[in-house]
Amino acid sequence: MTDLLESPTAAIPTVRRSTRLSRSREQLQAIRATRFGDAALVGVVGLLVSVAFSWVPSVWYDESATIVSAQRTWAELWSEIHTVDAVHATYYALMHAWFAVVGYTPFSLRFPSAVAIGLAAALLTTLARELTSKRTAIVAGLLFVLLPRVTWAGSEGRSYALSTALATAATLVFVLAAKKTRDDRRVHVLWWVLYGVLAFASTAVFLYSALLIVGHGVTLGLWLLRERRSSRDTPWRPVVGGWFVSAGVAGGLLVPLARLASSESKQISWISKPDAGTIIDFGVWQWFMTSWWFAGLGWILAIAGVVAVLRGRAALRSEGAAADGAAAGRPSGVLQLVLPWMLVPSIGLIAVSLVGSPLYSPRYVTFAAPAMALLMAVGLTSLRAPRLTSASSRRLVASGLVLAVAMSLPTYISQRLVEAKDSSSWSEVAALVAKERKLEGVNATDAIIYGHIRRHPTGSARNIAYAYPHAFTGMTDVTLKTPAAETGALWETRYPLSSTIERVDGHTYVWLVTSIKQDLRPSVTKALAGEGYHLQDEWHLTWVNVLRYRL
Repeated sequence: MTDLLESPTAAIPTVRRSTRLSRSREQLQAIRATRFGDAALVGVVGLLVSVAFSWVPSVWYDESATIVSAQRTWAELWSEIHTVDAVHATYYALMHAWFAVVGYTPFSLRFPSAVAIGLAAALLTTLARELTSKRTAIVAGLLFVLLPRVTWAGSEGRSYALSTALATAATLVFVLAAKKTRDDRRVHVLWWVLYGVLAFASTAVFLYSALLIVGHGVTLGLWLLRERRSSRDTPWRPVVGGWFVSAGVAGGLLVPLARLASSESKQISWISKPDAGTIIDFGVWQWFMTSWWFAGLGWILAIAGVVAVLRGRAALRSEGAAADGAAAGRPSGVLQLVLPWMLVPSIGLIAVSLVGSPLYSPRYVTFAAPAMALLMAVGLTSLRAPRLTSASSRRLVASGLVLAVAMSLPTYISQRLVEAKDSSSWSEVAALVAKERKLEGVNATDAIIYGHIRRHPTGSARNIAYAYPHAFTGMTDVTLKTPAAETGALWETRYPLSSTIERVDGHTYVWLVTSIKQDLRPSVTKALAGEGYHLQDEWHLTWVNVLRYRL
């Protein structure tokens, strides 16, 4: 009998696989050899990590605001933002254009955020390469992709991911504009114009991004202070002037939006004043959400990064050597850029919240996550041990990344469960209604009464129908007064059931979808009994009761 292990034909698949593997490696190396190859690859990783299973979690209340706003006409959206959600006007407009092209589904709602995180990862890798080494840049991009706050934003149908991408782009252009202005004053105007455009765009998408632009001003101040201490004669006046004019023009153009948004501040009345728990919000929730182990690793690496930077600067001073100027300037540049990016937005919002209306929420500072990732990357790639070879150093960095993956995985998985978003069971409610309606028969007619929705008194259970319209198509909304798009506000208005109970006439079934709080079941059951309906079925899902009555 022929031994297959020794057969010439048996070896062919192995050779083919080896050849394919070699070709894949060559293609990968060719991509990495290009100027932005590493950034592009990291960006693809960010996109894939963000988009994977993003369609699984049920839509929740905040996302339903995007759905109902972005699907209005331009005139209806314009009317809405003069009453509520002006702070999200730009994002709603962009999503309106997106839905006009691809239509709405829960996946299409979240896909732009996944793309934005991929773009942010690529931009961060490019930025880090300008300031540090190639290895640190790649590590920064990958750590950014793994941060639980980022994996959450990448699957959220809100503006957090897009504002993060724009903030990273603005920071990259800020660094390049400062560098190119010092090198050649003749071309700096175009760079500062681009910076102004990005400053305007990032703040228009999310108003709190203005604090990042303030952080860039702090960075300039730190750079100037460093230059004076080192007695260097660097032409910083054009740099300061470029930033000041660009930031000033962008800020001036945004004043009307800021005034309109401030007049609608009641919509964030749910935010509480800072207290001792705010320390946890900043240290853990803002970057790592529920992953305490990852938070511990992250802050250890971040502190290691700060120490590495400070030690690097001290060593250069003590040596007094004219070492590589670019390399010498890079570490300090990282610290002076990253710390204001991390701290100014958070401290600014917390300070305002202490003396005025509360504004700080950990998710509102998502656009500072790239700074944390970059500082962590500096710390990880700076770890050294006595007599550690270059290969061992690479293995140490790789081990750190593997550990980060392991620590982020439980949170990532929890973010991709059906009820991951605020324990929302809306997709399950919609699936139940759709399934049961199919069993009713083709001649059955359905009416529906939308009750309350948990923790959101201005909304109703109709939000579930906004998120999953296919399940509720053709049902008569018994208590509807004015559709949401016609109110000039966020949600529809409703009559009391007693005023419109006659609308159930002629329907085979009447459904009730309501919160487990402010329970409407007894009153609705009594009212429908007077119309000849009896309770046929009842289901209890997370935070939602679903009942079906039959004539």
